[in-house]
Amino acid sequence: MEEFLQLNEFFVEGGQQNTSHVLLHITEPSTPEERAKGYFFAVCEINNADNDYIGELQKLVDQIENEYYATDENAEKNALEIVLEKINQENVGLLQKKPALHCIVGAVRQPDIIFSTCGSPELFLFYKNRQGLYQSMNLLENGETEPPERTQLFSQIIQGKISPGDYLFAGTKHIRDYFDNDRLQKIITTRPAKSSAEHLERVLGELRNGYSFGGLIIQVTAQCSLATNRKARPIAKENSATSLTGLFATEQNTASTLAPSIFGRLNQKIKKAVETSFETKTPPPSRIPKPEGSRPAEINATHRRAHEPSAAPRLKKPALKFDWGKILIYLKIGLMAVVKSLAWLLFVLWSVLQGLVRSVALLLFIISNYQNRRRNILEEWHRKWRALQDGFTRLPRFTQIIILGLAVVIIIFTGSLIHLRAAQTKRVAKNQFQNAINTIKTKKDSAESALIYKDTATALNNVREAEMLLASLTCNAKETAGACQSLRQDFLNLLTKIRKLITVPVETIITWKNLAPDSVIKINDTIVGFSSSTSKLAIYNLVTKEETALPTNDTITGFNEGSVPKENDYALLMFNHKQLLALDPKNNSVKILEVAYPTENINIQSAVVYNRKLYSLDTLNNQIYKHNSIKTGFGPGQAWVKDLNIDLKNGTDLSIDGDLFIIKNDNQITKLTAGISQPFTVQGLDPALGKGAKIWTYNDLNFIYVLDPLNKRVIILNKDGTLDHQLTANEFVNPTDMIIDESNNTGYIIDSGKLLKINLK
Repeated sequence: MEEFLQLNEFFVEGGQQNTSHVLLHITEPSTPEERAKGYFFAVCEINNADNDYIGELQKLVDQIENEYYATDENAEKNALEIVLEKINQENVGLLQKKPALHCIVGAVRQPDIIFSTCGSPELFLFYKNRQGLYQSMNLLENGETEPPERTQLFSQIIQGKISPGDYLFAGTKHIRDYFDNDRLQKIITTRPAKSSAEHLERVLGELRNGYSFGGLIIQVTAQCSLATNRKARPIAKENSATSLTGLFATEQNTASTLAPSIFGRLNQKIKKAVETSFETKTPPPSRIPKPEGSRPAEINATHRRAHEPSAAPRLKKPALKFDWGKILIYLKIGLMAVVKSLAWLLFVLWSVLQGLVRSVALLLFIISNYQNRRRNILEEWHRKWRALQDGFTRLPRFTQIIILGLAVVIIIFTGSLIHLRAAQTKRVAKNQFQNAINTIKTKKDSAESALIYKDTATALNNVREAEMLLASLTCNAKETAGACQSLRQDFLNLLTKIRKLITVPVETIITWKNLAPDSVIKINDTIVGFSSSTSKLAIYNLVTKEETALPTNDTITGFNEGSVPKENDYALLMFNHKQLLALDPKNNSVKILEVAYPTENINIQSAVVYNRKLYSLDTLNNQIYKHNSIKTGFGPGQAWVKDLNIDLKNGTDLSIDGDLFIIKNDNQITKLTAGISQPFTVQGLDPALGKGAKIWTYNDLNFIYVLDPLNKRVIILNKDGTLDHQLTANEFVNPTDMIIDESNNTGYIIDSGKLLKINLK
């Protein structure tokens, strides 16, 4: 068996040369010396380039080819490495131009390969692992192919071997937009390389998007040797691990062409992958030996051409001659200059420091009058000042004019610099302010557009972002204060629209003077006010306007919850967070009801009568109890919540309309159906719900009503959680409880001992 090299090309012309142009170059050697150096190839993609730049690149590729075959190798560097050193030095100007260049240049000397890259081309190796399955390796995955400031076209030389059965894929950058790594692997490893190249060319050609594509699929296959008189050379047995290790263990670093950081991590990654994937470790060769000759290869390419030697001169290292006498003289002069500069700098620093220390010491002497030296120091300074004045007076008039003029020029120059600096700072600040204002206005326009399409979430996000930008601006100056104030007012108006916040008029029904209830219930036409600090009830009849203070039981210290069934035949009040009191509206009589719970230790935070059954929220035991009605009150409570993952320990109030809604201190509303938690999210509410809120709904109501004391508003939600609108009033100070009479479009709010009436729409 002998190894047989195949080079298969695919190429698609996009039709827009200046937008995307591809250069494909495959050179077949023509002399024995050239065949020893193998087959030269280049795959380059240039984007957004003019014809001149494309012509320069074509000349550059031709130059690399000619000089590669014309350059002798030495013990330390191969021919391609030597050529690329020169190319990097002579073609720095190509890096300064706008076009994007992605290029691979190299040579295949079966089974050896050497190449270098520029930009971000596609370069993959598909190899078989120990189990016989193909795996892929992106040879440029961790390479820093495009550093922020490139100074060299080709900054890395990579050498290695291609084992029989392995595939090396070299392609242009834009191929990655249509073929990912896995798809390339499947196409290339499941069919002959020539068929893979034809398939890629056919698929890319059907895109017709103006881009050009090109590349090579390089494969080494093992075939039976023909009967010849030539003695077959033995081939060492190598697996893919040897190939991979050899491919990257021979990286070359030179002073002018190699960047140490590039491919450093890639080398470590591949070594680690090889060591962990294979039991047999093959030590990497120190260098790839120079082959005596290159075996024939099959080239399936339209861009194939035979090498025509040019008259390009061979690269030779210039002989360096040193005149050590002159070098020593220059070193001595430079060293003396450095020493003198350092001595002068130290002298200046010492003089300045000495003067500062002396001045500070004299100031301290003057302030403290140390050893009565204040007068002497002041007289000394006065003498020096007079001496300076006398010296200036004795100067010729012309010299005085020059000194004064110089002083004026220095003052004017310094003042001008300060003024220009201040003006520049002001101009920059003004530009920054104007840019920020433009951004804020753009977000305001976006919010208004979103409101037109009723996208309140997007509108609210834009307003919040704009408010943050506006808050970061300095609006103290007269020319900026007006713009900031106008924008603040605009956003306030926008927020009002987004929040659907309506300010409604308020009617004060009654102000309780002696009692100060913080909670209310309504039974028929009677308002019952109660609080946690007194056993008395504040009774007010909406029809007769009569006010009564009703005592209940001296053993009761206060009430924490109240509820009225739909039938309006009694009112239920809870005290001690577990006991119940019933109020008969016919004669305002009260009696204590029986009620039982599954456990002794309980804390009933809220309770509601629904369909003659009592539902009580026990925050201590994270449960809701359902009590059936009996003649003397309510029976033992049964655990109603079936969802053990739900958290009710911070619940504050509950309401029922068939489903049960619990409002919690974490500003969330939980919905339960048959004891199971249901998805429920309040949508479009701004600001977020505050603590201490109250909730009310019923099966014959259209909305869910929430009183938010912290933000002084009544929130009206649709039963799917979307915001319908919000109500507030200028008279709201500390609203604590509410009664909703939806049929009459009326809400009653208790606020600081007052009963207020509002319209719900």
